[in-house]
Amino acid sequence: MPDPVLVLGAVTAGACCSLAVAVVSGAPMGWIGSWVEVAREWLIQRTRAGVIRRAIAVELEKAGWDESAERMAVLGLALAGCAGVVGAGTAPFLSAASAAALAAAGSAAGLALPFLVLKSAADRRRSRLAGELVPVLELFALELGGGGSPFSALGAVATQVRSELAADLRRLLIASQVAGSAAFDVRLLDYAERLDLPPLAALATILASSRDYGTGVGQGVRALAADLRRAQRRELIAHSRRALNHVLLPAAVGVLLPFLAILMFPAVTALQQNLR
Repeated sequence: MPDPVLVLGAVTAGACCSLAVAVVSGAPMGWIGSWVEVAREWLIQRTRAGVIRRAIAVELEKAGWDESAERMAVLGLALAGCAGVVGAGTAPFLSAASAAALAAAGSAAGLALPFLVLKSAADRRRSRLAGELVPVLELFALELGGGGSPFSALGAVATQVRSELAADLRRLLIASQVAGSAAFDVRLLDYAERLDLPPLAALATILASSRDYGTGVGQGVRALAADLRRAQRRELIAHSRRALNHVLLPAAVGVLLPFLAILMFPAVTALQQNLR
Protein backbone atom coordinates (compact mmCIF):
# COMPACT_ATOMS: atom_id res chain seq x y z
CA MET A 1 0.00 0.00 0.00
CA PRO A 2 1.44 3.41 -0.91
CA ASP A 3 2.52 5.70 1.86
CA PRO A 4 -0.24 8.34 2.49
CA VAL A 5 2.36 11.04 2.98
CA LEU A 6 3.88 10.38 -0.45
CA VAL A 7 0.44 10.26 -2.08
CA LEU A 8 -0.58 13.54 -0.44
CA GLY A 9 2.70 15.16 -1.43
CA ALA A 10 2.41 14.03 -5.05
CA VAL A 11 -1.21 15.20 -5.32
CA THR A 12 -0.42 18.57 -3.74
CA ALA A 13 2.62 19.11 -5.96
CA GLY A 14 0.62 18.23 -9.08
CA ALA A 15 -2.21 20.55 -8.07
CA CYS A 16 0.21 23.42 -7.41
CA CYS A 17 1.92 22.89 -10.79
CA SER A 18 -1.42 22.77 -12.61
CA LEU A 19 -2.67 25.88 -10.81
CA ALA A 20 0.57 27.74 -11.60
CA VAL A 21 0.33 26.87 -15.31
CA ALA A 22 -3.34 27.92 -15.40
CA VAL A 23 -2.63 31.22 -13.66
CA VAL A 24 0.30 32.08 -15.90
CA SER A 25 -1.52 31.12 -19.11
CA GLY A 26 -4.69 33.00 -18.11
CA ALA A 27 -6.94 29.99 -18.78
CA PRO A 28 -10.57 30.10 -17.49
CA MET A 29 -10.88 28.08 -14.28
CA GLY A 30 -14.49 28.57 -13.15
CA TRP A 31 -15.00 29.02 -9.45
CA ILE A 32 -11.31 28.39 -8.82
CA GLY A 33 -10.58 31.40 -11.01
CA SER A 34 -12.60 33.66 -8.71
CA TRP A 35 -10.49 32.60 -5.73
CA VAL A 36 -7.33 33.04 -7.75
CA GLU A 37 -8.51 36.50 -8.77
CA VAL A 38 -9.21 37.40 -5.14
CA ALA A 39 -5.72 36.21 -4.16
CA ARG A 40 -4.25 38.16 -7.06
CA GLU A 41 -6.03 41.37 -6.04
CA TRP A 42 -4.89 40.88 -2.45
CA LEU A 43 -1.33 40.41 -3.69
CA ILE A 44 -1.61 43.54 -5.86
CA GLN A 45 -2.87 45.62 -2.93
CA ARG A 46 -0.08 44.39 -0.67
CA THR A 47 2.75 44.75 -3.16
CA ARG A 48 1.75 47.66 -5.40
CA ALA A 49 3.90 50.13 -3.47
CA GLY A 50 6.48 47.54 -2.40
CA VAL A 51 10.09 47.42 -3.36
CA ILE A 52 9.82 43.82 -4.58
CA ARG A 53 7.07 44.61 -7.06
CA ARG A 54 8.95 47.60 -8.45
CA ALA A 55 12.11 45.52 -8.82
CA ILE A 56 10.22 42.75 -10.65
CA ALA A 57 8.49 45.31 -12.90
CA VAL A 58 11.85 46.89 -13.78
CA GLU A 59 13.36 43.51 -14.66
CA LEU A 60 10.29 42.61 -16.73
CA GLU A 61 10.67 45.82 -18.70
CA LYS A 62 14.38 45.21 -19.20
CA ALA A 63 13.68 41.67 -20.43
CA GLY A 64 10.89 42.88 -22.73
CA TRP A 65 8.37 40.41 -21.26
CA ASP A 66 4.70 41.26 -21.50
CA GLU A 67 3.90 40.03 -18.00
CA SER A 68 2.88 41.55 -14.69
CA ALA A 69 4.87 41.48 -11.47
CA GLU A 70 1.98 39.81 -9.66
CA ARG A 71 1.88 36.85 -12.04
CA MET A 72 5.64 36.40 -11.72
CA ALA A 73 5.26 36.43 -7.93
CA VAL A 74 2.45 33.85 -8.09
CA LEU A 75 4.57 31.65 -10.34
CA GLY A 76 7.52 31.86 -7.95
CA LEU A 77 5.35 31.06 -4.93
CA ALA A 78 3.70 28.12 -6.73
CA LEU A 79 7.08 26.67 -7.71
CA ALA A 80 8.34 27.19 -4.17
CA GLY A 81 5.31 25.36 -2.77
CA CYS A 82 5.75 22.46 -5.23
CA ALA A 83 9.43 22.08 -4.46
CA GLY A 84 8.77 22.32 -0.72
CA VAL A 85 6.11 19.60 -0.85
CA VAL A 86 8.37 17.34 -2.90
CA GLY A 87 11.17 17.88 -0.40
CA ALA A 88 8.86 17.16 2.52
CA GLY A 89 7.73 13.97 0.77
CA THR A 90 11.19 12.48 1.36
CA ALA A 91 10.48 12.28 5.10
CA PRO A 92 9.90 8.46 5.08
CA PHE A 93 13.31 7.92 3.51
CA LEU A 94 15.34 10.54 5.40
CA SER A 95 15.48 11.90 8.89
CA ALA A 96 13.12 14.69 9.90
CA ALA A 97 15.90 17.29 9.94
CA SER A 98 17.16 16.24 6.50
CA ALA A 99 13.65 16.31 5.02
CA ALA A 100 12.99 19.74 6.51
CA ALA A 101 16.29 21.08 5.17
CA LEU A 102 15.56 19.59 1.74
CA ALA A 103 12.07 21.12 1.74
CA ALA A 104 13.46 24.54 2.70
CA ALA A 105 16.17 24.33 0.04
CA GLY A 106 13.63 23.25 -2.57
CA SER A 107 11.30 26.09 -1.68
CA ALA A 108 14.10 28.64 -1.92
CA ALA A 109 15.26 27.21 -5.26
CA GLY A 110 11.71 27.15 -6.66
CA LEU A 111 11.12 30.74 -5.57
CA ALA A 112 14.40 31.99 -7.02
CA LEU A 113 14.28 30.09 -10.33
CA PRO A 114 11.77 32.34 -12.21
CA PHE A 115 13.58 35.49 -11.15
CA LEU A 116 16.98 34.10 -12.13
CA VAL A 117 15.54 33.28 -15.56
CA LEU A 118 14.08 36.80 -15.74
CA LYS A 119 17.42 38.37 -14.79
CA SER A 120 19.20 36.28 -17.41
CA ALA A 121 16.68 37.34 -20.08
CA ALA A 122 17.15 41.00 -19.12
CA ASP A 123 20.95 40.68 -19.40
CA ARG A 124 20.70 38.99 -22.80
CA ARG A 125 18.36 41.68 -24.11
CA ARG A 126 20.65 44.43 -22.81
CA SER A 127 23.63 42.85 -24.57
CA ARG A 128 21.64 42.47 -27.77
CA LEU A 129 20.50 46.10 -27.73
CA ALA A 130 24.04 47.28 -27.02
CA GLY A 131 25.23 45.29 -30.02
CA GLU A 132 22.49 46.78 -32.21
CA LEU A 133 23.50 50.29 -31.14
CA VAL A 134 26.92 50.15 -32.85
CA PRO A 135 25.72 49.90 -36.48
CA VAL A 136 23.01 52.47 -35.74
CA LEU A 137 25.66 54.94 -34.52
CA GLU A 138 27.93 54.28 -37.49
CA LEU A 139 25.10 54.83 -39.98
CA PHE A 140 24.04 57.88 -37.98
CA ALA A 141 27.53 59.35 -38.35
CA LEU A 142 27.43 58.72 -42.10
CA GLU A 143 24.03 60.42 -42.39
CA LEU A 144 25.33 63.41 -40.45
CA GLY A 145 28.13 63.74 -42.98
CA GLY A 146 25.49 64.58 -45.58
CA GLY A 147 24.65 67.83 -43.82
CA GLY A 148 21.21 66.99 -42.45
CA SER A 149 19.88 67.73 -38.97
CA PRO A 150 20.62 65.15 -36.25
CA PHE A 151 16.99 64.15 -35.74
CA SER A 152 16.26 63.73 -39.45
CA ALA A 153 19.47 61.71 -39.86
CA LEU A 154 18.60 59.48 -36.90
CA GLY A 155 15.08 59.07 -38.27
CA ALA A 156 16.45 57.96 -41.63
CA VAL A 157 18.73 55.42 -39.94
CA ALA A 158 15.93 54.10 -37.72
CA THR A 159 13.77 53.64 -40.81
CA GLN A 160 16.45 51.75 -42.75
CA VAL A 161 17.73 49.46 -39.98
CA ARG A 162 15.60 46.44 -39.02
CA SER A 163 16.18 45.80 -35.34
CA GLU A 164 14.43 46.14 -32.00
CA LEU A 165 16.50 49.16 -31.01
CA ALA A 166 15.81 50.93 -34.31
CA ALA A 167 12.07 50.30 -33.90
CA ASP A 168 12.16 51.80 -30.38
CA LEU A 169 14.12 54.82 -31.61
CA ARG A 170 11.61 55.34 -34.40
CA ARG A 171 8.78 55.17 -31.88
CA LEU A 172 10.50 57.72 -29.62
CA LEU A 173 11.08 60.05 -32.57
CA ILE A 174 7.42 59.91 -33.59
CA ALA A 175 6.26 60.50 -30.01
CA SER A 176 8.59 63.50 -29.59
CA GLN A 177 7.09 65.24 -32.64
CA VAL A 178 3.69 65.58 -30.98
CA ALA A 179 3.02 69.15 -29.85
CA GLY A 180 3.60 69.68 -26.14
CA SER A 181 5.40 66.36 -25.62
CA ALA A 182 8.87 65.84 -24.17
CA ALA A 183 11.90 66.28 -26.42
CA PHE A 184 13.52 63.28 -28.05
CA ASP A 185 16.70 63.45 -25.99
CA VAL A 186 14.65 63.46 -22.77
CA ARG A 187 12.70 60.42 -23.91
CA LEU A 188 15.88 58.70 -25.04
CA LEU A 189 17.58 59.35 -21.69
CA ASP A 190 14.58 57.91 -19.82
CA TYR A 191 14.58 54.89 -22.14
CA ALA A 192 18.31 54.33 -21.55
CA GLU A 193 17.92 54.56 -17.78
CA ARG A 194 15.01 52.12 -17.77
CA LEU A 195 16.97 49.57 -19.80
CA ASP A 196 20.32 50.32 -18.11
CA LEU A 197 22.15 51.22 -21.36
CA PRO A 198 24.88 53.81 -20.61
CA PRO A 199 25.93 54.21 -24.31
CA LEU A 200 22.39 55.17 -25.22
CA ALA A 201 22.37 57.66 -22.35
CA ALA A 202 25.61 59.13 -23.73
CA LEU A 203 23.92 59.54 -27.12
CA ALA A 204 21.02 61.33 -25.42
CA THR A 205 23.50 63.64 -23.69
CA ILE A 206 25.17 64.45 -27.03
CA LEU A 207 21.82 65.27 -28.61
CA ALA A 208 20.75 67.38 -25.63
CA SER A 209 24.02 69.33 -25.76
CA SER A 210 23.48 69.95 -29.47
CA ARG A 211 19.93 71.15 -28.87
CA ASP A 212 20.79 73.43 -25.95
CA TYR A 213 24.21 74.79 -26.95
CA GLY A 214 24.43 74.16 -30.69
CA THR A 215 27.48 71.89 -30.43
CA GLY A 216 28.32 69.41 -33.17
CA VAL A 217 26.95 65.88 -33.03
CA GLY A 218 29.05 64.04 -35.62
CA GLN A 219 32.34 63.97 -33.71
CA GLY A 220 30.71 62.76 -30.50
CA VAL A 221 28.72 60.06 -32.30
CA ARG A 222 31.82 58.80 -34.13
CA ALA A 223 33.82 58.71 -30.89
CA LEU A 224 31.00 56.83 -29.13
CA ALA A 225 30.75 54.31 -31.98
CA ALA A 226 34.54 53.78 -31.94
CA ASP A 227 34.51 53.19 -28.16
CA LEU A 228 31.72 50.65 -28.50
CA ARG A 229 33.55 48.87 -31.33
CA ARG A 230 36.70 48.63 -29.20
CA ALA A 231 34.67 47.30 -26.27
CA GLN A 232 33.07 44.69 -28.52
CA ARG A 233 36.50 43.71 -29.85
CA ARG A 234 37.87 43.28 -26.33
CA GLU A 235 34.85 41.23 -25.31
CA LEU A 236 35.22 39.05 -28.40
CA ILE A 237 38.91 38.46 -27.66
CA ALA A 238 38.13 37.52 -24.05
CA HIS A 239 35.34 35.21 -25.20
CA SER A 240 37.68 33.55 -27.72
CA ARG A 241 40.28 32.97 -25.02
CA ARG A 242 37.69 31.40 -22.71
CA ALA A 243 36.44 29.21 -25.55
CA LEU A 244 40.01 28.14 -26.35
CA ASN A 245 40.59 27.19 -22.71
CA HIS A 246 37.35 25.21 -22.69
CA VAL A 247 38.56 23.29 -25.75
CA LEU A 248 42.20 22.77 -24.75
CA LEU A 249 41.56 21.47 -21.24
CA PRO A 250 39.24 18.59 -22.25
CA ALA A 251 41.55 17.83 -25.17
CA ALA A 252 44.55 17.64 -22.84
CA VAL A 253 42.71 15.38 -20.40
CA GLY A 254 40.94 13.19 -22.94
CA VAL A 255 43.55 12.96 -25.71
CA LEU A 256 47.01 13.88 -24.46
CA LEU A 257 47.03 11.83 -21.27
CA PRO A 258 45.85 8.59 -22.95
CA PHE A 259 48.38 9.16 -25.75
CA LEU A 260 51.20 9.58 -23.23
CA ALA A 261 50.03 6.48 -21.37
CA ILE A 262 50.08 4.39 -24.57
CA LEU A 263 53.43 5.85 -25.58
CA MET A 264 55.09 5.24 -22.20
CA PHE A 265 53.57 1.81 -21.53
CA PRO A 266 56.34 -0.24 -23.24
CA ALA A 267 59.09 1.71 -21.50
CA VAL A 268 57.41 1.39 -18.10
CA THR A 269 56.84 -2.34 -18.66
CA ALA A 270 60.48 -2.92 -19.67
CA LEU A 271 61.73 -0.91 -16.67
CA GLN A 272 59.51 -2.92 -14.35
CA GLN A 273 60.85 -6.23 -15.71
CA ASN A 274 64.46 -5.05 -15.35
CA LEU A 275 63.89 -3.99 -11.77
CA ARG A 276 62.67 -7.46 -10.91
